[in-house]
Amino acid sequence: METKVFSHNSRVYYEDTDAGGIVYYANYLKFCERARTEWLRGMNLSQCKMLEEKKGFVIRKIKGSYISSARLDDYLTVTCIPKKVKFASLEVYQQVFNQNQELLFEFECSIAFLDMEKGKPCPMPKEALEYIKQFVPQDVSNLEVK
Repeated sequence: METKVFSHNSRVYYEDTDAGGIVYYANYLKFCERARTEWLRGMNLSQCKMLEEKKGFVIRKIKGSYISSARLDDYLTVTCIPKKVKFASLEVYQQVFNQNQELLFEFECSIAFLDMEKGKPCPMPKEALEYIKQFVPQDVSNLEVK
């Protein structure tokens, strides 16, 4: 079975850069967040609806590595690959490439699914688990931030 890889494209705007036209370091996290949000939209579950039910995804831990700089007007592709999924959490590996397919940034995060009222992990909706599992590759050994 072929593993699906989700990717999301973004343009680098002036607001994403420092005074020299290079993407400000913290904005790579924003590009990754946007890609994860778009990936999760594919569940056909509304994050707004989950929040109304006082449930949602929260970042628990992050690790990133800056490899090269994105610049003003670059066209970025951000991948989103879950490494592990459990009933109330997942680990996601992401990469940011420019229009020349050069790797610029890689990122790992641990995400918990919480009951926001209790502040404790709770099981993800069944549909979310099924959706996420179809993106988990069989071999995740090469999916780590170096």
